Amino acid sequence: MTDGDELRAVFDRYDTDGNGVIDRNEFRALVESLDPGFTEEDVLMGLKVLDANENGVIDWEEFAGWWGSR
Repeated sequence: MTDGDELRAVFDRYDTDGNGVIDRNEFRALVESLDPGFTEEDVLMGLKVLDANENGVIDWEEFAGWWGSR
């Protein structure tokens, strides 16, 4: 499995409805898995930072750019 395949598997794990984007609830689950201490305010701030095109969700390109820079 390549790094790209692993990254896609992480994205798909949190895109629970399979619609190709990570919405606020899915993003909450993702950040809580990284740090259970995240507040709703932290989730909203993180979503705002990662949502480059400001459409309210995190798409594959936005996610890959963020996760790859971690």
